[in-house]
Amino acid sequence: MFKGPLLELFGLLFSSNRTNADIVSVVLSFFSVLVIIFVIFPIREFARGFVAKKLGDDTPEHAGRLTLNPFAHIDPMGALMMFLFRIGWSKHMPIDIRRCNKVKARTAVALTSLAGSLANILLSYLLIIICKILMLNMTNIVAIYIATGLAMTAQISVFLAVFNLIPIPPFDGFSILATVLPAKAVYFMEKNQQIIYLIFFALLMFGFLDIPLGFLCNCVMWLLDKASFFIPV
Repeated sequence: MFKGPLLELFGLLFSSNRTNADIVSVVLSFFSVLVIIFVIFPIREFARGFVAKKLGDDTPEHAGRLTLNPFAHIDPMGALMMFLFRIGWSKHMPIDIRRCNKVKARTAVALTSLAGSLANILLSYLLIIICKILMLNMTNIVAIYIATGLAMTAQISVFLAVFNLIPIPPFDGFSILATVLPAKAVYFMEKNQQIIYLIFFALLMFGFLDIPLGFLCNCVMWLLDKASFFIPV
């Protein structure tokens, strides 16, 4: 989970038993990360800004972030971490909830927080459809490689969606949960945000969350696969 394409490449360069399968794996890994940085992250942030704009907030537009141009959303450190450890981030979308005057503040928080993950899932759905179309021509080796790369990207996009919906600060899932939690509970979690995050990160690093996160991601992927039933693969 935490070994990105750069680390995979270094391992491959210093390996004495390189195989064609290893080289293809690294190439596909680089492809997936590039798609995440230049496609998935920008679409995610654009979706959040677009929803905020529709709710009355023009802050993303004035900040030059209401665009699909990836360079407006790339965070250099987040991109580097993505290449090293496959866990990264983009620039945070500036949203002023007070300007979202078309709905209540809590509703605006929930909608703008949910928009990014929904965009990730919808993009995964599109990638799965394209992947299945390419797999109709299983005799074309290039189509098979591209389909494999798209499938990997779809899985990572779903993972990012599920990951960001974890209901602890600073993730979007907490922002959504906070709209229905009592004020005291929200205050407690925000006050102890660093401790909660460190515990969460330790559980993640030591693999204790692999099964629940994997199960949730597999459920979403299964639903998306069933939703694309009209392509006979």
